[in-house]
Amino acid sequence: MNKPSLGNINFINCLPLHYGLAHGGFGEPVNLQSGTPAELNSLVVAGQLDVSPVSSIIYARNSEKLLLLPDVSISANGALQSILLVSKYPISELQQARIALTAKSATSHGLLKIIMCHAYNATPEYFISPLSLEGGVLDDAQAVLFIGDDALHAYHHRIPGYYYYDLGDEWRNMTGLSMVYAVWVVNRQFAAHHADLVKMVYRQVTGAFAYGLLNLPAAAEMLSNRVSFSTQQLINYINLLNYEFTPAHKQALVTYYQLAHVLGLIDGVPEIEFAEVMK
Repeated sequence: MNKPSLGNINFINCLPLHYGLAHGGFGEPVNLQSGTPAELNSLVVAGQLDVSPVSSIIYARNSEKLLLLPDVSISANGALQSILLVSKYPISELQQARIALTAKSATSHGLLKIIMCHAYNATPEYFISPLSLEGGVLDDAQAVLFIGDDALHAYHHRIPGYYYYDLGDEWRNMTGLSMVYAVWVVNRQFAAHHADLVKMVYRQVTGAFAYGLLNLPAAAEMLSNRVSFSTQQLINYINLLNYEFTPAHKQALVTYYQLAHVLGLIDGVPEIEFAEVMK
């Protein structure tokens, strides 16, 4: 078989992984396919990627096709700067508002709907928009949800008069739990036929993360030359994130699935099944 295909989120939140894959040699045995979470979600569900990070809700919607890769996620225990609701009004006044959503993710959509329903007893109207604040997204909405690098930019370039809400902070206040935004999944057919390659990809991903985190200052300095964030801003952001998947993360993820199921966002709460990676 050729090299296994590995999805790669092209957001800053995966900076340690990117650095480890590119500069630690961990990317050599795999074929990388970069994209937004939404693009990778579609590819792995269609069977066009062997292993990939996906928005957490995608596993719940497609668990019959996917297994979780152990020990890795994109999570945060509170505010994280990159899942951001920007509003013309206080969040408590958005009960019947129109809220624009990014098209780049799926878990964040569910997270916002859960928070608005359970924390604020609100039922806004949601719609997808590709527009930025500068592009006039709030001309036709009362609030907008940004994720990833777009949210980071909005966080660091606040416009006077608007209200800014970090959904990681909102989730923590509501549940007392961390939030698992993305997980790494393995195509079940790939796992069934290529067990050794699954183990290899696991070693490359976890090794790349460890290498990137160990060399975070160098990774952030290199990236700061290409983005509109300083080295220290990038380091501060990455330090808000957690890339493990522990029993506490499993509890947080199942809680998210339970609340999503109540709202009809997923058909049921899936069993958390991991790919075999230990010899």
